Parts: sequence; C-alpha cells; structure tokens
Amino acid sequence: MIGLSIGSVIDWLSPIAGAEERTGVEEAGTAGTAGTAESGAPAPCPSRIVIPSRSAEVGWRAQLELGFELRDGRTRLHRRWHRGPLRVQKPFYPRCPGAGDDFCQVVILHPPGGVVGGDRLAIDVRAGAGSRVLITTPGATKFYRTAGPEAVQSVHLRVAPEAVLEWTPQETILFDGSRSRIETRVQLEAGGRFLGWEITALGRPAAQAPFSTGLCRQTFEIEREGKPLWVDRSEYRGGGESLEGRWGLAGCAAVGTLVSTGGKESVLAAAREALAAFARDDHRLAGATRRGELLILRALAPETRQIFDLFAGLRETLLGEPTPAARIWAT
Repeated sequence: MIGLSIGSVIDWLSPIAGAEERTGVEEAGTAGTAGTAESGAPAPCPSRIVIPSRSAEVGWRAQLELGFELRDGRTRLHRRWHRGPLRVQKPFYPRCPGAGDDFCQVVILHPPGGVVGGDRLAIDVRAGAGSRVLITTPGATKFYRTAGPEAVQSVHLRVAPEAVLEWTPQETILFDGSRSRIETRVQLEAGGRFLGWEITALGRPAAQAPFSTGLCRQTFEIEREGKPLWVDRSEYRGGGESLEGRWGLAGCAAVGTLVSTGGKESVLAAAREALAAFARDDHRLAGATRRGELLILRALAPETRQIFDLFAGLRETLLGEPTPAARIWAT
C-alpha cells in the first residue's frame, strides 16, 4: 500500500552557498578526524553526527555539508565539508534572459554510482540570507538490490530570510529487491522560499525488471519557523497491489511530487493548465492543489523523464521569475 494517508489515485493526485580544502574538525571540543572543509576555521557544529567513512557495519557512511551566502552581489559557496563518498562540483553561474548572475548552481556527486544495503548518506544544506541556490545531481540515484539492511538517504535543507533554494535532483531508481529509506526535511525562516521535488522510478520496466520485491519509505517535510506546513509519507512495497491497481498507481512505473512555496491562485491555474496537457496521454495522470502557502503537484507516468521534463518546465512559473536551468540537465 502506498502510505500517503490517502487510498486512491484520485485522492493522491488532488487533495489536489569556496576556499581552500583542508582537514576539518568534527565537533566543538572534539579532536578532528578526517574530513574536508572550506572557508577558514570550521565553525563548531555540535549537532553533527560523527561517523567514520567505513565502520564494522555494512555499507558506506557519507556526509556532505554545504553553506551558501550572498557576498558582493553574488551567492557564494562559502562552506563545503564532506566525509566519505559525497562531493560537490565547482559552483556554476549560468545566465538566462531576464535573470541576474547571482544564481548559484551546484551538482552533488556520489562516486560509487549507486546506493546499496547498509549505506548511510546525509546531506545538509544552509542557504544564507538573500542567497539563490539550485542543487541537483548528474544522473539518477540508484538503490540496488540487497539481502541485508536498508539503505538510508537523509537530506536537511535550511533556508534563511529572503533566500531561494531549489532542491531538484534527477530521479531515484528503486531496483527490484532494494530496501531504502529516503528522508527530506526543509526548514524555512521568514521570507525564505523553496521549490523541490522527488521523482521515483519503481523498478526498470525498459529492462523488463519491475519492482516486484523490496520496500521504500519516503518522508518529505516542510516547516516555516518551526511550524509544520506539510508532512508527506510514502511507502512503496514491491509487488504490492497498489502498484498495479487503478485505485493505486495504476501500473505507472514513475511517480513524482513537486512542492513550492508562495503559491498564488494565478500560479496554481497556470500549473493546472500544464498538468492537464501532460495528462492528455492515456497513461499519464497529474494534479495540483494549494495548501496554505504551498503548491503541491503530483504526477504519474510510465517513465521518469516525462515527469522530470514536466516539473523542470514549471520552475519559472512556480517561482514567478526567470531562472536558469541546470546545465547538466541538457547533457
């Protein structure tokens, strides 16, 4: 059963910021172990969970912390810290008509190329006041089959006043037999803006490898100044009736959710028009709703690329201003 606190497709669709690298210090008052940091002396970070890159447990332990700030009229990646196989490419500053040159884009890399049972990935991003940031990935995140423990990916995004943060990774592919937990938490301060999505492929239909066994639990939470705005919990069970039933995912192998702050009725109307065009195909469904200050879009399709193109094409509409697309999306 897909655990979205709703029991049908109709309900599901429509309730509807660099310097040189060096060894870092883990915590205030703690001797440092191998890590990588930027921006001079590392600030104490008592809340960080300190874990080795490899342990006696199965799987990788990887962490990435990024901090952005607006300085001299441009968003700068002023802090970059990593442990284990998580990295970030040099920031890009692409241009597009009508947009300024202060929009910073970064691509998160996971060199192993996939996530296996027992892996623990943690990503922490802080967008400082007035900064403008887009974060994406170079390709799909793949969760592979496992006979052991589940794999976990945790993403924590913090958005300061008047900052804009886009969390726009490419799709997540759940291989048959994979077991995973994917958590995304967004904390917004007053005036902070956010647009983000989750796009998930259930198995690999093109390779005749459906999601017949396995389990994925997803959590997507957004809060404003400590007050919850939205909490979404999903559960995908390989081979479950809800994957094929018309009351569930209706046989669609790709599912996507996009959430954006600052939703106005005019923006909702424009989004619904685009979703209606998308859903004219007999094998695609889509819907949108407004909940308080949030716009929530849902889509089902045979392929993740169809949903990705839909969501990417709606970014400017939802943000209400010209915004350059990530270069890597065109490769």
